[in-house]
Amino acid sequence: FGAGCVCPELRPGLGRPLGRCPGGAMAKLAEALREAAALALQEEGPFGEGCSAVLSKIKRGVSDVRKAPGLLDEDVPPDPGAWEFLLRVASEKPTFAKQVWDTATVLLDSSGWAAALKPLERKERFNVTKAATRDAAMAAGLLARVLVSGAAAELAEVLPAAVAAEADPAFCMAVLSVLQGPGLHPELASVALGSEAGRVLSERATASVEAKEKRQVIGGHGKQSFGKGDDIAVFVCEGIHGSHQKMDIKRGV
Repeated sequence: FGAGCVCPELRPGLGRPLGRCPGGAMAKLAEALREAAALALQEEGPFGEGCSAVLSKIKRGVSDVRKAPGLLDEDVPPDPGAWEFLLRVASEKPTFAKQVWDTATVLLDSSGWAAALKPLERKERFNVTKAATRDAAMAAGLLARVLVSGAAAELAEVLPAAVAAEADPAFCMAVLSVLQGPGLHPELASVALGSEAGRVLSERATASVEAKEKRQVIGGHGKQSFGKGDDIAVFVCEGIHGSHQKMDIKRGV
């Protein structure tokens, strides 16, 4: 059937509404992913020029997969080259990283696509630590999907400890929330949390919470208005010196 055909099983009188053939939509996604695999092999110039157009096609295909997820295994053959494209995009074109994470999460619902990702090296190219605070949950969810699907044997494949050590605390807390949540098998979660990367995530998240509590104490929740006779602490700058322009701050009288 063509992309605009009406499937027999969707015709009136057969119990399902009239519509387009889902297989046609999956064929478009399969074609887009083949284009992606070919583009992944190109030099920086051609890769950058073709990246956006291919991603647009993939985005439309992923929307169709969400409507009929079972068709992914049937009509979209797994392709390691497409994974290489997505990893390269997330690494070299971070403005598109969010779309890569969304696409990867959908593809990993397929055991075939998870198996195609498993042997690839440098999965840290997913670049999940670059997630903005509002996208931290999405990036953390991708980490969980990679582990649950078996596409990575350990957390460090996607999030090395050295990278985790530089991650935003909000991202660290989002990952810990996912790893400690009900969606992950307890044994799998235990291994991930007990790994070097897992310990680093915990340390950064804990340090962030402690720092926040200290700021709350220093900032105070006490008196916000003062009268004429109140003793208000006043600090003054007595000078700036040195190559680092340090300020001499002292409490005033």
